[in-house]
Amino acid sequence: MPISLKIALRYLISPNKGSFSSFASWLAIGGLSIGITALLLTSSIINGFHKTISQKLASLEGYGRIQHVLGKKLDLSNTILDSLDKSHPNKLYPYIRGICMARSKNLADGMIVEGVNFLPVEIDKKQSQVQLGTIVIGETLALQLNVKKGDEIFLQVFSSKNNNNIYRKIKPVTINKIYKSGLQEYDKSLVFIHINDARELFGFTEQDITGLIVNDMNTYNQISRLDYPLYIENWEDRHSMLFKWIKLQQWPAYIMFGLIALVGIVNIVAAIVMIIIEKSKQIGILLAQGTNINKLKEIFMIQGGFIGLISAIIGGGFSIFIIWIQLEFEILTIPSEIYFMDHIPLSFNLPMFGIILFITFICCIIASWLPTKAIANIKPAEILNYE
Repeated sequence: MPISLKIALRYLISPNKGSFSSFASWLAIGGLSIGITALLLTSSIINGFHKTISQKLASLEGYGRIQHVLGKKLDLSNTILDSLDKSHPNKLYPYIRGICMARSKNLADGMIVEGVNFLPVEIDKKQSQVQLGTIVIGETLALQLNVKKGDEIFLQVFSSKNNNNIYRKIKPVTINKIYKSGLQEYDKSLVFIHINDARELFGFTEQDITGLIVNDMNTYNQISRLDYPLYIENWEDRHSMLFKWIKLQQWPAYIMFGLIALVGIVNIVAAIVMIIIEKSKQIGILLAQGTNINKLKEIFMIQGGFIGLISAIIGGGFSIFIIWIQLEFEILTIPSEIYFMDHIPLSFNLPMFGIILFITFICCIIASWLPTKAIANIKPAEILNYE
């Protein structure tokens, strides 16, 4: 074992009880571990928010939606739509979307009605077919209307192409399922009915639709550009302000919690300085024996490296443990009406973890090198004068 490595380990794990060098090293390890944990958890929360919201929105709305640029109805017999459907079989699903009022006894609330053939993945993993004369509503909306599965509610359209047909404006439906997506805005406003019920409700003909849902990422990438008047919009475009807000919060969060890790790195500088002062006599002896100054500097840089490595292991391990606990038990909750979900999402991002731990390790090496400049000022004759 190289002598510099042996001495560095001795300073870190000193056999002498109450050794200041060992205590200072472990104190620096503790401070840096807390900073690394805070930084890794910050990264996990930011990545978790983006990943969770993206997955939920994609599974609720599809990876993209083909619509008319002016919001007009589309005709399924259109040659472009027919060509797209034949080019991507079972990947494009028609839908009809509109706004109406739901009434149950003396209670009423506005909602967005979406007529589809199959339920989204977020609501039903099997993507079961929607039954005629039934409706699937969110948990929050069910509480507001004080209804449960099996109850009947009435849908009243605000406007229709056929205002003279009263049966097209008010339609009774039976609640077949109450879903909870975790996205409060959807749970209190978005409902699903069969596409033929939606045609009847909103006065659409058999060939009329609002648009097509793209339920496959590869298909979306293949048809990401369409000719006027058609255009395709993905879930990130529809909620661009939300994702801009997430990106805006990203760097300030990294900077704030990175300062905690920086305090831990500064502690390494202080610890190495105090160890050099405490071990000045031993350093003087080594200098008197002809030890190269660079070798002595290497001892403390190795010690700083060990402090960074142990801190990274402790901080990284503790972060992974907290992430696992949160994913399993969802202990940390947040108001869903504000954050689009009811618990803090944590996501393990291996590349980001590796970058943070590597940068921390390099900073520890640099931080331990700075105080070693003081070794050049140590004069063995003065230090060992009274020894």
